Amino acid sequence: MPDKDRDSKLPPSPSRDPNGFARQLANVMDLPFVLVGSVVIGAGLGYLLDKRFGSSPVFALLLGVLGFAGGMYEVIRRLSVRRKNGE
Repeated sequence: MPDKDRDSKLPPSPSRDPNGFARQLANVMDLPFVLVGSVVIGAGLGYLLDKRFGSSPVFALLLGVLGFAGGMYEVIRRLSVRRKNGE
């Protein structure tokens, strides 16, 4: 015969941890947009400067590379802050 006390207990409710799975997933999903966005903004500004000054893709390449470096810096900074906090 099954134990009535054991079967009637409800499972524990999930904790409302602010650093739960949904928040971690949202933070991770944000990282590619940070990287791509910084490259697009840098290259776009470079393109506009190239149009303005009549130069070839000099500014677009330069600012695109700077945008990539800035995006990588931001991604690494965000990941290292999470590791220090124990997340």
